[in-house]
Amino acid sequence: MEYVCARKSCGKVVTRKELNALPGIKCSHCGFRILYKKRPEVIKRLKIK
Repeated sequence: MEYVCARKSCGKVVTRKELNALPGIKCSHCGFRILYKKRPEVIKRLKIK
């Protein structure tokens, strides 16, 4: 699972392994504490009956 730093000047992608190495949840590059889950590249299509 990958996360993206919410700070506009940073925007680095942080992996789950990097998050486990640091105490608490924060960006490994800038230390900002707000991260968003990165969306998958594939778009799911559902058939609605």
